[in-house]
Amino acid sequence: SICCVNQCDALMESIERAIARPIASPTAVIELVSSLSTDTVAAPRNLSRSLGQKLDRIAEQHKGHVPLHGRLFAQWMSHAFPN
Repeated sequence: SICCVNQCDALMESIERAIARPIASPTAVIELVSSLSTDTVAAPRNLSRSLGQKLDRIAEQHKGHVPLHGRLFAQWMSHAFPN
């Protein structure tokens, strides 16, 4: 059978492979995500200030780190890669 690749899964695999930890600093996430591309989002790109601020707020709730497998990061990723 033929299966479609889920772009969200592919993005998360790239992030997990690059960071190799369940948490990361907001700066590391921004640097990495700005270098990732999909069929609808070209890289490199500058992420908006508001996306950076949202990521900082997530980190503030978690002792300065972004949990990569949490609901808030998943929501943030949906803003960073809307399609």
